[in-house]
Amino acid sequence: MNTSFESLYLEAKNQPTAAQQFINEVAALTHKTEATVRNWISGRQNPDDLTKNVLAEHFHLSPEVLFPNSVKQ
Repeated sequence: MNTSFESLYLEAKNQPTAAQQFINEVAALTHKTEATVRNWISGRQNPDDLTKNVLAEHFHLSPEVLFPNSVKQ
């Protein structure tokens, strides 16, 4: 194998970050876009109740813990 130090770096650079992997995983799990998931993370939007339940089950947490600012009063 004839791999240069630079090629190892470039390969690593092209790998998604842990944060991007999380966003990809959630988007795939919920059948939503990455932009939608980013909006949930930032609090600009909240997922619907069914999606909250899917995520809660996946992460073994309650919807209220995952989305504390979206609890209906």
